[in-house]
Amino acid sequence: MTPIGSCHARRRRPLATAGTFLVIGAAGQFAIAPASAAFDAQGFERCTATTAPGPDQSFDSVATTCCVDNAGVPANTTYGVGCVAPVENPPEDYRPTIVMPSRPAPPGESDDPNFDELMKLPPLPDDQTPT
Repeated sequence: MTPIGSCHARRRRPLATAGTFLVIGAAGQFAIAPASAAFDAQGFERCTATTAPGPDQSFDSVATTCCVDNAGVPANTTYGVGCVAPVENPPEDYRPTIVMPSRPAPPGESDDPNFDELMKLPPLPDDQTPT
C-alpha cells in the first residue's frame, strides 16, 4: 500500500512544475524589451550599392531584400523598386519619401564620370570665378 503523503506529492509535482514554467514564461515576456524597427536609409543605400544581382536575378529583387533587411517597406515605382519607412495610421494625404537604390558602378568605371570629365578641364582664372 502506498502512503497517502507520497500519493499527493505525485499529483502536486506536475502542477508545481507547470506553475513554475508559467511564472518564468510570464516574467520572461516582461523582461524582453520591445523592439521598434526604424528604417535605416543609409544601410539600404549601402546594401544596394555593394550587392550585385545574381545571374538569374533582377536588381529589383536585390532592392527588395535590402529594403526588408533594413526595416523598410518595398515600394514599386515606375523607375523600379524603392523603399519606404513604415508608418502606422498615416493621414489621408500622406506622401512617403521613397528612397531609391544606389546601383553599383560597372567594373572599371569610376563612381562619377561627370566629375572625372570636369577634373580634366583646365582651372578657371581667378578673375572669372563664377558667383
